[in-house]
Amino acid sequence: MAAATLENAHYIPPVNTIGTPVVTNDAVQEKKKKKGKKDKKKKKQVNEEDKAIREAVGVIVIDSNTKKILMLASRKDENILVLPRDDCNVDQQEHPEKAAIRLLHDKAGIEAHYLAKRLGCFSESNKKGRVVAHHWMYEVHNPILLDDWPESNRKRVWMTHEEDLKASENKRMARVPLQKVNFE
Repeated sequence: MAAATLENAHYIPPVNTIGTPVVTNDAVQEKKKKKGKKDKKKKKQVNEEDKAIREAVGVIVIDSNTKKILMLASRKDENILVLPRDDCNVDQQEHPEKAAIRLLHDKAGIEAHYLAKRLGCFSESNKKGRVVAHHWMYEVHNPILLDDWPESNRKRVWMTHEEDLKASENKRMARVPLQKVNFE
């Protein structure tokens, strides 16, 4: 390694010389803060893009004889009735139809081997308009009710179409498919 001598040393002028703008320590700190904020915004945008779109399924269970629809007591509040719904198992790459049949057994205590009709796939967006979830909605007619199922602590209630619409008036993802129900 070469020894440091005055001959090969370079002159570094002081930051605040005559004719140059005065730079204070505060100005340097502000520049660093602004750069940090920009970096955080970029990271946040990348994180939002990386988030997978949630895949959810719901089923409208219809008793064709009585023309009533099955609702379940909410897990959070037993006084609120909801349609049977659940998320697809993303790590197992579960198809929405298989997820619907699984949820009928696990959540509603219903044995179903096929779904009568797909009512549609409804998208849910956040405030910025980015799609955050797809809700696959299906219809099942004349189900076989089970006496014992994993979530048997939730009560099942059969309601008329009008009662269902009223119960779901604040739940867009339930109300829209309920309006497409076919009782035949």
